Amino acid sequence: MSSSPCYLDEIVIPLVKGEAVLDVGCGYGRWAHLLKSNYWEANMAQPPTIDGVDAFGPNVEHCRASGVYRRVWEQLLPGELHGTWDTVLACEIIEHIPQESVEETLDLLESVARRRVIISTPNYHYLRDGADTVLGFNDHEAHLSYSPRSFFRQRGYTVVGAGFGNPNHWLVRLLVRLFQHRAKFGFQSLPVFWPATAACIVAFKNVN
Repeated sequence: MSSSPCYLDEIVIPLVKGEAVLDVGCGYGRWAHLLKSNYWEANMAQPPTIDGVDAFGPNVEHCRASGVYRRVWEQLLPGELHGTWDTVLACEIIEHIPQESVEETLDLLESVARRRVIISTPNYHYLRDGADTVLGFNDHEAHLSYSPRSFFRQRGYTVVGAGFGNPNHWLVRLLVRLFQHRAKFGFQSLPVFWPATAACIVAFKNVN
């Protein structure tokens, strides 16, 4: 994914643990920049060392040029990852993996995490084709799968809601109808208490 919604920031950053992070699907480098500047929100004394991997070559080159990553490489998942990291961060990535490869991909990410895996993904079934990005057309922007909250819970993840706006939930549709664009801002705290209404979920798991 080239970038991620801002409403994920305040949930994801405090969940990051340790001195080394793998940013899976690093996109434009959002998480590396945030961790370099806001590491203290994760109770870190200094910024972590961050590696990045992405399937889209222009994203990889963009992140390399940014200077915030230790190393960045191009790779499709699932596939072998060489190394281990305290936190494996995979935001808005799992939906880009073919459905039949989702479990294999999670197995891979968990196998290279020393402390924690953090996943974010849409909270509803949302398939789409590739898309234009600021770095060119990216076939890998296609959404190929859907992983519900129950799937992550069965794998031992803690799941929280992030961002108001599951378009398939009756309450979200009602509030949007009543309040229109204001609903997006007026009900941002609702997914914290009612994850079913969230636009995305954040699932995290301690592996050791």
